[in-house]
Amino acid sequence: MEKIKQLQQDFADFLAKIDFDKQPKELYEPISYTLLQSGKRLRPMLCLLANELFDGDEQEALWPALALETFHNFTLIHDDIMDKAPLRRGKETVYQKWNADIAILSGDAMLAQAFQYALKPKKGAEVAQQLGKVAIEICEGQQMDLNFETLGNVTIPEYLEMIRLKTAVLLATALQMGATVAGAPANDIQRLYDFGINMGMSFQLQDDILDLYSDVAVFGKRHGGDIADNKKTYLYLKALELASDRDRKRLEYLFTLRIDHDEEEKIEEVQAIYDSLHVKEAVEAVMLDYDRRAFEALEAVGLPEEKKKHLRAYAELLSGRKK
Repeated sequence: MEKIKQLQQDFADFLAKIDFDKQPKELYEPISYTLLQSGKRLRPMLCLLANELFDGDEQEALWPALALETFHNFTLIHDDIMDKAPLRRGKETVYQKWNADIAILSGDAMLAQAFQYALKPKKGAEVAQQLGKVAIEICEGQQMDLNFETLGNVTIPEYLEMIRLKTAVLLATALQMGATVAGAPANDIQRLYDFGINMGMSFQLQDDILDLYSDVAVFGKRHGGDIADNKKTYLYLKALELASDRDRKRLEYLFTLRIDHDEEEKIEEVQAIYDSLHVKEAVEAVMLDYDRRAFEALEAVGLPEEKKKHLRAYAELLSGRKK
């Protein structure tokens, strides 16, 4: 884990050198407020680890790592506006602390900055193309997610495609960028991309499970928030597939209820139906299959296993989050 800690520190030091003290301050203060909060830095770490895997120049890889972190946080600022979310990482969102207009402008500036950073390394044109592709895919995924709120007949394949676009593609692109900057062979870059897609799918399915089946103090989110918000997660869709007619109708009814209904009572009833159908176990099986596919893709990368140990250790750390 020493290598991982070193890369985390290297990225923190690099980020600290970026000048956010610009005018107008109302545009730049929200950017520094967002970027300098201590998040997981998951995407920069995947980029740097992929670069390290192929003995790339870390100084070159720090620019796409910064582009990824800036872009990811831009999406969060705009997500919080759409969700009218008051808190992010336990602090006021930009939308809440300033206002929606400032949040939109600061987010737009971050998107532009992300492309500026992506263009910095020698392979910047290629990296910027990768960022442009993933930016469009995330918008597609976000729109699908919005559509699901009003659609009554979402299917499991549609849901999986939505989370691939909303979550998995950015993790995959982080690995792709790091390997690209390092000059890795195209087939190995594709294998790392596949590793990231499958890891991202597992990651999101685990989030679906943890939303309901976790210690709130550990997970840091309200218990059953997806149920309270009528989100059609994999658990809900799998339950519809497995349920009797009576339970299916009851679930569909419960997921039309809004905040005027007793939230805890609703969550308890939905969870009882899930438990009776063993939905958690069914979703865990799918999640573990994505984990298996991810590590198979990593094993296929044409390098000795010793070279992959840091990336493998980091991925195992992520997939082993407390439940």
